[in-house]
Amino acid sequence: MRVSVVIPVFNGMPHIPEAIDSVLRQRHDDLEVLVIDDGSNDGTRKAVSAYGAPVVLLSTDAPRSGPAAARNVGLRAATGDLIAFLDADDVWLGNKLAEQVAYMSGHPEVGLVSTNSRYWRPRPDGTYPSPDEAAAWADASAVSGDGGLSGWLYYEILLKPSTVWTSTVLMHRWLLDKVGLFNESLRLGQDYDYWLRASRHTPIHRLPGCHALYRQHEDNSTGRPRPVNFELQIFDSAMRRWGRLGPDGRSVPRNAVRERYHRLNFRMGYHHYWRGDPGVAMRSFAAALRWRPHAPKTWAYLMASSAKRIKRGGASAGLETRAE
Repeated sequence: MRVSVVIPVFNGMPHIPEAIDSVLRQRHDDLEVLVIDDGSNDGTRKAVSAYGAPVVLLSTDAPRSGPAAARNVGLRAATGDLIAFLDADDVWLGNKLAEQVAYMSGHPEVGLVSTNSRYWRPRPDGTYPSPDEAAAWADASAVSGDGGLSGWLYYEILLKPSTVWTSTVLMHRWLLDKVGLFNESLRLGQDYDYWLRASRHTPIHRLPGCHALYRQHEDNSTGRPRPVNFELQIFDSAMRRWGRLGPDGRSVPRNAVRERYHRLNFRMGYHHYWRGDPGVAMRSFAAALRWRPHAPKTWAYLMASSAKRIKRGGASAGLETRAE
């Protein structure tokens, strides 16, 4: 079966060659690697073009269209029976593709197979261990655990987006036909939205063992938070569209739904309290309290953010510097 690998990229140097090389090392002959450039200006296009077949360089219609638009360009161009995804700064390990293809050949009813993955952190000097070095200690730092977690996973994905990590996914074309393309209106969380939609149409199986590395950057947790809570939007949309009941008949407990709403709002408020807009923080904490009215920590942050909004700089003393 032909496999199409979809890799969106924007200013992917120096990491994009490692990502492509990790795909080309896979033991699968019928392969196309679709790298979709989203307006890079750092040499990415030159580096990708140098590979030649089976690597194909594509472009989004407009620069900085976002990863959803880039992936959709790749999905429209893909000719494979199976479709895989990889982010431009991550890598695959071992025989990931061969193991997934073999598994899907033996389980034609399964439309999507993922794997475990691990964090790939830089050394103190900012350089990264080689993928082979990182793979040797990969089991120590999980991104997605529960190796072998399989079944109708709407319940699990709804409550924990990292249940399916995009750079490990291999899916059937028939699932693409059912689910459609990524939602380009979402600037973040497009993959969470996509795997939720996929979970309504197919069982999802995860192979045990670490088959991919998720590169961590020093700036992953810095910068001003966004004004829109995309994860909350996606979760709320799923609840309105499908509710708590999964295709397998399992129902997410009401308390778990309330707690998820509370945490999503609290997290948004927390990030804005410390690094963003205290007005957004105040509204987010107020929304969180609608789901857990007796949460003392949330009340404390609501009052502090209200004061901070007025004073623009005060009222932060004594609060924990760690989100729930």
